Amino acid sequence: MPPSITQTIGEYIGEESFSRLPPEVIHKSKLCIMDSIGCLFGARNLPVSRMMDSFLTDNYAAGPGVRLLDPGMSAFRKASLINALDFDDIYEKGHPGATVIAAALSMTAHRECSGADFLEAVVVGYEVSCRVGISLLHRTPRKTLHGHGTWQTFGATAAAAKLMRLDAGQAAQAIAIAAANAPVASVMKTVYGKAPSMAKNNFGAAAQTGVNAARLAAAGFEGPLDIFEGQTGFWRMAGADDCDFGRLTRSFGSIYEISKVGFKPFSCCRLIQNSVQACRDVFTMAGIDAAASERIKLGVTAPPIVCEPPFSTVRPKDMWAAQFSAPHAIAMAVLGVEPGPDWFAEDWLRHDIAGSLQDIIEFMPRSARDLFREPHAASACLPLHDGRVLEKYVPLADGEAANPMQESALETKFLRLASPTVGDKASLELLDRLQNLKSATSVQPLVRFVSGSMSTAA
Repeated sequence: MPPSITQTIGEYIGEESFSRLPPEVIHKSKLCIMDSIGCLFGARNLPVSRMMDSFLTDNYAAGPGVRLLDPGMSAFRKASLINALDFDDIYEKGHPGATVIAAALSMTAHRECSGADFLEAVVVGYEVSCRVGISLLHRTPRKTLHGHGTWQTFGATAAAAKLMRLDAGQAAQAIAIAAANAPVASVMKTVYGKAPSMAKNNFGAAAQTGVNAARLAAAGFEGPLDIFEGQTGFWRMAGADDCDFGRLTRSFGSIYEISKVGFKPFSCCRLIQNSVQACRDVFTMAGIDAAASERIKLGVTAPPIVCEPPFSTVRPKDMWAAQFSAPHAIAMAVLGVEPGPDWFAEDWLRHDIAGSLQDIIEFMPRSARDLFREPHAASACLPLHDGRVLEKYVPLADGEAANPMQESALETKFLRLASPTVGDKASLELLDRLQNLKSATSVQPLVRFVSGSMSTAA
């Protein structure tokens, strides 16, 4: 009898080793860690971070020199904050780093491991998470059931299982347990409902579930090993129409999905990055002051989903709605506000000039025929009073894996997000540690520094 899907995944988790990872995969994993930690620092001073601190006050256990959170609760907190600004990494679907990196950081606080061990676990987490995600097939762009946190659970499970050195059988059980306990696909309410909420992608619950699944498997707990197969398989629970099992399991350990991960230059939903870039660039081409110039209108041609609420919402009321508001993100970019926490500051959410800029944007949907070839492409058209009409077309936004962000720009993003929390000097020192992670004999100092900087939590 052929192995089940969970057993195939378990075998990959158990057998993958740092020694066989290609150099470019190792390097990409370091960039993913750097970007997620930067986003984690960037969320430190948000109100939601203080909510997390209050919520977790009674969940600490004593540890050497620092109060340690249960690793599942710690992963919940970190994943929620990594995704809080919607500035974290992107893939064909979802934001895999939020759950993978949160789980790896949280487990490492409780287990001694080297830099190579940590990188190995991160790669394994991305591979399992991304493959499950792309195996879920939908015949319509947005169904009644939709949610990335549901399948990103497996990235947290795989990373935690690797750091715990679970064997193939235990890792398979961990995957089965995670599938049975994954959060429901709730994005049609948390994002596409009447108003986006701070629950968003429920990555916190996904990361916590994944870490707990690995720990349960280590203790001997078991799940249904056939949970992926058949008409009642996990893909049904996740709201998919079908599952491409070959895409899930084919070429494990030889083709690495982490190479298809991209990084965001703007702190907003990936679906509107092209529109934001096009509008910023067309204003740059015009050479006018966006805050002072009179305009007729700003035309934006974008995917149909961007032309409808919540993406077309003008003057969003809070940061959660603002992340999915193309008008708000466009206004922030053309006004030159640095992406990150500043985009969601109360002053900018209520700013008259920012609001006026949003009011003159007119969205027009691209044709369905064009979407297949360039699904996220957008263009901006700016007519000026002197008769000029300037246009900018962005087929592939900066930061996408096929149009990668310059590494220097990614480092600048990290330093800009980290410095307000830990200071300029410490940010540079941390960046150096991350760049030399492969040779670190222990990751504990780095993990304790990150956790201690966020609060007293680990």
